[in-house]
Amino acid sequence: MAILDYLRSTKVSKSTDDIRHHLLTGDYFDESCIDVEGREKQQTLKDSAIKRAVQRDMNFLYGATHVLKDDVYNDFGLEVERGPGKSLHWKLDPYSSLSYDFEKMPSYLALSFAMTQKHLSGIMPRNTLRELERFFQNADTKLQKEESSISKQQYLRLKDSVEFYQRGQTLKAAHFEIDVLDTIYRAILKTKQLHFSYRDKKYRVHPFGVVILLPKLYLIAKKDQDISTPDAYRSFLIHKISDIEVLTASSQIPDSFSLKSYIDKGNMDVYVDGQDKQLYQLELLLNEVSAKNLLEDLKENPISEDQELRLISNSQYKLTASVKRTVQLKNWIMGLGRIATVIAPEVIRNDIFNELSALLDNYTNI
Repeated sequence: MAILDYLRSTKVSKSTDDIRHHLLTGDYFDESCIDVEGREKQQTLKDSAIKRAVQRDMNFLYGATHVLKDDVYNDFGLEVERGPGKSLHWKLDPYSSLSYDFEKMPSYLALSFAMTQKHLSGIMPRNTLRELERFFQNADTKLQKEESSISKQQYLRLKDSVEFYQRGQTLKAAHFEIDVLDTIYRAILKTKQLHFSYRDKKYRVHPFGVVILLPKLYLIAKKDQDISTPDAYRSFLIHKISDIEVLTASSQIPDSFSLKSYIDKGNMDVYVDGQDKQLYQLELLLNEVSAKNLLEDLKENPISEDQELRLISNSQYKLTASVKRTVQLKNWIMGLGRIATVIAPEVIRNDIFNELSALLDNYTNI
């Protein structure tokens, strides 16, 4: 407890010798209990015994015998790194030093914590969740005691009135081990490589980030042998990852990499033809009478940055947009049914025609 209190009181990492010195000056060791013989080596033996005791305690607190080889989760947020020579430097996760006057927590902040707990607790690092637990508990207490112009009933109702929804056919999320996600987060935070099993194969990867694509979670990474190859990214379903460990080798993540840009470029899309990722100018004919709601949606939520909607007759609109040949686009157009007709390009028109022909065969050949 004295060691943890000492590390919590400082923002800089401390070496094992710093910790030993602190314990000695604080009279935490009764040197008379250290049994040594002879006067010449007495002090040396005492120092050695005390140092071994401190090292043993640090290993116990960290939860591993080989602290730089075994990447583990511990209850204290204790972190270790190599210092000069063979020394080890220790510190506590900065979250562990957070303090807050909960009595002065604004109601809007209490509501934010309540909604964070409800919607994000399943995908957050465990150490972060543990430290936020007191914020969650006090946020609920704050909401229940709210006496401002907005009543506590209204706040609690708002908390229960925001939900995630998955458009299209609802799919249940696959179960995944929270330890796997937690290990991925640790590797990203420490910029370390990962080693794991995936679909009966072993992978050593550099983790670039985690993408939440409801109802699935993906790890975006590059295999170690592909790290210098541009665009050699791989997406791994997190629920299929097992036997994961953080390696001591550092990961190579360029400062210029942006996970948002990676997604915006369509890298999470599934292509009709994996070899064809070029942009096409889509021309889609829309029946105005049947597509009034669709037209409003498209004006507010365009399918591309350069989308244009133009009235070409009393009952038809023409949509033009730069798109790629993705399964998502094909399914969206097919979902529109007779409302929409692909005019161009021919390759996307054929994608729809071939899919409809195969679908028709399923029902005429029964």
